[in-house]
Amino acid sequence: MIPCATPAFDGIMKLGRLHHLGIVVDDPDSAARRAEEVFGIPITLLDESTYTCRVDGVEQSTVQRLGISVEGPPHLELLRTVPGSDVWHRSHGVHHLGFVVDDLAEASRELERRGAPLWVGGLRDGSCPSGTAYHHGPFGITIELLDTTTRNALAARANAAQPERPKP
Repeated sequence: MIPCATPAFDGIMKLGRLHHLGIVVDDPDSAARRAEEVFGIPITLLDESTYTCRVDGVEQSTVQRLGISVEGPPHLELLRTVPGSDVWHRSHGVHHLGFVVDDLAEASRELERRGAPLWVGGLRDGSCPSGTAYHHGPFGITIELLDTTTRNALAARANAAQPERPKP
């Protein structure tokens, strides 16, 4: 097997390690059941949470519900559609690729500099992007950057929500 390399940008930045594949679905509960039935991938569904962000520079808050696979990375992330949203709507296939980076602001600026404009940035204490940044990437795929704090918080939520599974 050929190992997956992390792309370097002129030695300035590494995109980070692929953390997850994000897919937007209408019904996370049903999609999680299907992922386990068809692929054997258990998904831990999380409670709803509010995501405050800027979409194309305009502040908004959405109530989101997501699930994430137990095993990974890369994880499989399921996000519930948000009616009327330009961001969280169903598309064919993968909605975004999520990468973990050490310095979110720097990585986001570098992606913009290289022609992948910021689309959605998490908003925290007036700072944007904070926690997450979604960029329009090449080939029509969205690139999500997560900082390590956000990745760790997501893992903690998933671990707390994970049901007990029978041992084989």
